[in-house]
Amino acid sequence: MSLLTIFHIYFNYNYDVLSFRWIHSSFTRHLQFAFRMLVAFLIGGFITYASELQNHLTLKFMIPNMSILCIQETFGLTLSTNIRITLIIVPLSIFFFILQKIGLGYHNYIVENRINYCLYQFQQMHTTIIQAFLSRDEINSKLFLSRSMILEQMIREIMMLIQTRLNEARYEPSQFLQRLFNRQRKQIFDLSIQEQEDLMNTLLLHICSLQLMVKQCKFNEYHQHFINELESSLKNLSSAQTQFISNLLPSSINHDEFQNHLLNLQTSFDSLRSAYIKARLHRIEQVFQSSTTIRSRDHLSHAFFLFQLGTIVRLLTKAVNKTKITKQRKKRKSLKEYFKPEWSRFLSAVKSMIIIGVGSVFVMVPRLASVFENGIWIMVALCMSQGDTVGGAFTTMKMRLIGTLLGAMWAYITYLSANNYTYGTLGMLAPWIFLCGYLKLFPQWGYIVTVAASTPIVVNLGRLPFGDKLPGGNYALLRIQQNLVGISIAMILTLILFPVFAMDLLKENIQATLKLCKENIESIHCVYDKVFQHEHSDKMSTDFSNRTDVEAFFNIQRSRFHQLINNQRTLVDNASIEPSFHWLNKGFSKTRYRIFIQQQTDLYRMLNNINTAVMRISECSNMEDLRLHAANGLFLPDLHNELVDLNRQLNDCLNLWSSYFSLTQTKCFQLIRGSFHHRNHLIKTDLFKYEQCLIQLKRIVVQLQHQHQEATDQVLKHYLTRFVNGEITTNFVPYATNDQADSVFIAISSMYYSTTQLAQAALDLGTTIYNLFEIETIHSYQHF
Repeated sequence: MSLLTIFHIYFNYNYDVLSFRWIHSSFTRHLQFAFRMLVAFLIGGFITYASELQNHLTLKFMIPNMSILCIQETFGLTLSTNIRITLIIVPLSIFFFILQKIGLGYHNYIVENRINYCLYQFQQMHTTIIQAFLSRDEINSKLFLSRSMILEQMIREIMMLIQTRLNEARYEPSQFLQRLFNRQRKQIFDLSIQEQEDLMNTLLLHICSLQLMVKQCKFNEYHQHFINELESSLKNLSSAQTQFISNLLPSSINHDEFQNHLLNLQTSFDSLRSAYIKARLHRIEQVFQSSTTIRSRDHLSHAFFLFQLGTIVRLLTKAVNKTKITKQRKKRKSLKEYFKPEWSRFLSAVKSMIIIGVGSVFVMVPRLASVFENGIWIMVALCMSQGDTVGGAFTTMKMRLIGTLLGAMWAYITYLSANNYTYGTLGMLAPWIFLCGYLKLFPQWGYIVTVAASTPIVVNLGRLPFGDKLPGGNYALLRIQQNLVGISIAMILTLILFPVFAMDLLKENIQATLKLCKENIESIHCVYDKVFQHEHSDKMSTDFSNRTDVEAFFNIQRSRFHQLINNQRTLVDNASIEPSFHWLNKGFSKTRYRIFIQQQTDLYRMLNNINTAVMRISECSNMEDLRLHAANGLFLPDLHNELVDLNRQLNDCLNLWSSYFSLTQTKCFQLIRGSFHHRNHLIKTDLFKYEQCLIQLKRIVVQLQHQHQEATDQVLKHYLTRFVNGEITTNFVPYATNDQADSVFIAISSMYYSTTQLAQAALDLGTTIYNLFEIETIHSYQHF
């Protein structure tokens, strides 16, 4: 193993997946972090206890303790943690010094490794979905789909952490590191971290759209026909894309070889599209001979499938041939907006002040300090158990208590083994620190093992100056006792002092998500009208003067949506552990809210697909000529009226649904936010409005399906007339010899399919909200 390879392993660098797959494993990454954490602890311990520094320090145990607390998974997060701790400790130290005087008492590549891991899993998911599509029966297809859903869950868990990593990366010298390590691959994959995150989010939307189509696919004679025609082309595309993505990851491939892989990917998709054209022409001829028709649902779903494959290829190609996208200018805040007082922040500050004040009582009041052995850990537990919400604080309390119990157990074992021997104590703590370092990277164990790692350091190293005067067993029990007292007091104070419940923040987040979907619907309608040269009556807050403005707007919206959805998942978990009273959290269903989050994702996925299709259509130079003259004006249907109706209906539904979540927030939250609602109970008109919305959405779904079936029948009738007159299909089918016409036809078909699925997704979403509305407002349901 070369020195460069060892250097790359230490810094968790990237490798070719095929050659060094073990480097990418979660086990190796956890071992790397555990080793770094152990080294930090040992260095801090030996500097403190094996040097002259020990004669000049009072709280010596805090140096190794702070070493393990500050070491983090990435270089950026480590810098961020150190900067924040410094900004907190330095002012507090100065403040307490004044009080005393007056007599009052690793770097960026882990981010890229996550991106590379997602790319690798994306391709695995892509290949599995194609295998499901090519299956000869529905049962076999479901087996492949189950694998793809597992891969999807793995990707989502990783991507939930990427936004955090982006915030950390601003502390890193990323440009210097890129120049130092990535010189050979700069021309191959040169995206910023934000652009990489947007690429991952977009790829996930389109690959999940492929998965949705296969789930709903009917394995009938139409589908079998296309499997026979497209099987070899689909397998070639999957193979070419796998090779292409494997070379996106850092490797020794040169630029010319990579361009050959890129050309192979584009050629494979062109071959697939040509095979798809031939398959459709053959199908049309079979319809003429058998006097049958083509079901619009079958045609639209398969065109949608091909459009998603093409979009994925375009995204990957665009990633390596990056063009500068102009970012929207952010609206600057005025001084009045910067210094505008926020009532909620003021109350939160008052709450923190009171909690810390209560904790300080156990330290400053002599009698309480004597009973609780100075009570310092009661105050620490009160300070460290605060959270943004009641559920978040309760989650922190639970994890802190578990971590304290685990750490105290090992502290007692360490005391029995090493007693007061310093180096023996360090030796006993080393394997515990290594184990905690390994477990810390698991999200569900992160805070628990941080407390568990810190506790034996405080217990064992903190008691060394006192020797046998304070036995380790007593010190461990004292730490547990004080943490338990502090957490119990914190629970009471969290509930009675301006409580902010996770349920209320969840509903506020849902309102923001529904508003974002509404903005996307209006924006798509505006862009569509510009493409098809319709007058748009409503004025948009965002001016789409050119294509780059549209792309920048939807990129920002996409990133914002994923942030909101990730926050919702966290808030649902926090809300599920909040106490239930007759006035709070009544009827909360964690299962239904998880379904609701998935349905929001399905809704936005279809909005993204419609926008992508509209942008693809806008690239056509002679689109208006195709729409008016091809196939006697029947080739491309105009969806303007349908979009107007759908836009109006969805806006009404989204406004009504948003009002429900605003209506059912607690009075306490309304007081903190300064917004009051005149009622919080269900009346008959609410159910009637909901029923009408759902009925209208169902009508739209059925109407869109009937309209496209009629349009398909009319086009086939026109083709049949030309065929009977002796013409061959390539002469009267517009997309047979015109690549641009084929691209527009597939895009418009995908858009039609996405519009139908959008209405269906809205119907499913509305049904779930209707159920939540009944469960949370009708008292007779709350016992079940």
